[in-house]
Amino acid sequence: MVRSIVRVLLFPFAMVVLLVGIYTAAMHAPTPHHLKIAVAGPPAQTGPLATSLRKTLGDAYDVSTVASTEQARQLVAHRAVAAAYVPAPTPGDRTAGTPSTTFARPPQPGGPLLYTASAAGAAQVNLAAAPFANVAVQQHQFLQVRDLVPLSTDDTSDTSTMYAAIGLTLAGYLSAVMLSTVFGTGLTRRRTVAALAAFGAVAALAVWLITGPILGAVHGFAPAILVTGWLTVMAVGLATVFLSRFCGRMTALPAVGIFMFLGMPASGAALPIETMPAPIRALHDLLPMTSTSGSLRQIMYFDSDGIDRYWLTLALWAVAGLVLTLAYDALKARRTGHRNDTANQPRQAAEPALSR
Repeated sequence: MVRSIVRVLLFPFAMVVLLVGIYTAAMHAPTPHHLKIAVAGPPAQTGPLATSLRKTLGDAYDVSTVASTEQARQLVAHRAVAAAYVPAPTPGDRTAGTPSTTFARPPQPGGPLLYTASAAGAAQVNLAAAPFANVAVQQHQFLQVRDLVPLSTDDTSDTSTMYAAIGLTLAGYLSAVMLSTVFGTGLTRRRTVAALAAFGAVAALAVWLITGPILGAVHGFAPAILVTGWLTVMAVGLATVFLSRFCGRMTALPAVGIFMFLGMPASGAALPIETMPAPIRALHDLLPMTSTSGSLRQIMYFDSDGIDRYWLTLALWAVAGLVLTLAYDALKARRTGHRNDTANQPRQAAEPALSR
């Protein structure tokens, strides 16, 4: 009895260890690694400043230079850089975007200008602004910050897309785990895929209704949000079905470890991916939650620009999970058939009969 109790409790113990260990290791001390920022203006002006910043900041930031403020705004608006610094802005430069709510603004601001896009990740604004705020202080100037793509007034915490991505990921692996646990091998592959597809559509609709029409936290082109949700459930669900072939009743442990405990910090949805440890950063473009949260953010704030690569990643996860499951089942059936054929063969006599 004691051994049975211990075996049962090993599962929640492992879940606790994984959650606390991975989340704490990844996010307890966020430090930038190659966070991209830019300096805009004539080369004679930006060159020395960029060189000084590179020397001071080291590998924490990647500092580039651009010749025009228009180019700098394009880089920020398209998420190519986290922020762009303009040492000598024109009056027209000061009217682009909206005043950043993250930084105080005096009635008559002067000095250098910093472009940011809080919709690209509110947590990275302070990190991107820090080096330039220090430069402005050293030069006894005020740094004016303009937000080119501000957050929605219904999503001021910048967490709505993150929680929607968590819910869709949860729907993917929990549905597959429940189907595997309750029905086992009694549910054919075709019915499993059909059940996941139907459930994915329902889950995507539910998440959209709650976060969109009901709460107003997530907005954008509804069909694109629904497609993102359905692809997420299929990607995570079919990958979990493949895991169930090896893990059985313990499938929930590797599934939640991969898609949630590793997927959350690797997605960059909670904190900028540039602040994560190297092993987590390496998973950024691989795990499904990056594509889910990235798709929702692009739909909500960036006119779905570049969403095709996120959808492709989710589709590849779904196809890979299905193909690998089919291959594993076919190989297992072949081995089982071979063993059965061997067992059913009549035994040969120990010695051949002598011919007369």
